[in-house]
Amino acid sequence: MNNRQAEGVACESPNPVVNGTINGTATMATLVNGEGDVISSGDVAEELLPVVVGLTSQRKYVPHWYLYDTRGSELYEELVHKSPTYKLWEHEYSVLKTHGDEISSKVSSPAVLVELGSGASSKTRLIIEAMLKRHGNFTFVPVDIAEEFIEDCGRQLERDYPGLTVEPFGGLYMDGVRHVAARPEAKMLLFLGSSFSNIPITEQLKMMVDIRMRLSAQDRLVLGLDMNTDREALSKAYDAQWSPWLRDNFICRLNQDFGGDMKKEKFEYNFDFVENPADDDTPSYVQLSISSIGNQRVYFEKMSLDIDFQDGEKIYLAEGPNYSCKWNLKQLRHLAEKSGFTVDAHWANNENTYCIVSFAPADTVASSA
Repeated sequence: MNNRQAEGVACESPNPVVNGTINGTATMATLVNGEGDVISSGDVAEELLPVVVGLTSQRKYVPHWYLYDTRGSELYEELVHKSPTYKLWEHEYSVLKTHGDEISSKVSSPAVLVELGSGASSKTRLIIEAMLKRHGNFTFVPVDIAEEFIEDCGRQLERDYPGLTVEPFGGLYMDGVRHVAARPEAKMLLFLGSSFSNIPITEQLKMMVDIRMRLSAQDRLVLGLDMNTDREALSKAYDAQWSPWLRDNFICRLNQDFGGDMKKEKFEYNFDFVENPADDDTPSYVQLSISSIGNQRVYFEKMSLDIDFQDGEKIYLAEGPNYSCKWNLKQLRHLAEKSGFTVDAHWANNENTYCIVSFAPADTVASSA
């Protein structure tokens, strides 16, 4: 790694972002990655600094949310609807269609529905319809990093469902949770698509505790979670069909955001599956990455930064080791117990490869994570 404007800069601050001065004059901000390297942030927007930290770390990665710009969200929706082998959307849809009324009954009226990582909210329509039938008029708060995308989707939902008020919130998951925490209605926090499983394993318990501390007894956290641990089925589900989204669009966005000269044909998409014992608290998980084809150097003009890649070196497409965890009910009950929840209901598809789980706040938080 070679930062052409930050060479020779020393910094002892542990904070990732540092504002430098020379003879009392402010310079461009710098940041410090996990290895202690000081990097100029240049003309990069503040919200993109975590991406820079990941790309310049010894284990290169990007935050999972970075994959979901507007075009990335569109590609994801196309993939999950049309793929002949990736069945997660289909499995979750079948559970929601069969048990939507039971799920909507978990909160009382008046209610507010909050969806974390909402995307197009295509499956969520089943819950919206069930809640309109059971609760009458209510408010839906979709939370997603692709703000323009969910605003468009929200307008369409309001046209399709008289009595539904949509209040889109652009931001990260916990930003959305904090945004709705003070609302007096009974809240259902819906986290579908096995998206919770994309949270780094080391941060999942903390996130559950953080959510629990912002819920009252009347609220529910409802997660959609994949339970499929069949390696062959997973290798087909996460095969090269993901490359247009997770390689091509990802590299295109990096080049646009950072003035990069990455070539998609010089990287390849990779799948791996890490299988843990079924009686272990740590679930098995999928890893996704792109790897360099040959030794190469990539230049990012907005940071005046060169990044060297060795042949086969990977950029992981999530902050933690896991791209997507694969759970069993024992693991989920233990996670609930440690984070101050109880599992008060769960529903699975016929093959028992996907489940929807309702977590109710317990009286006390068993672990402070």
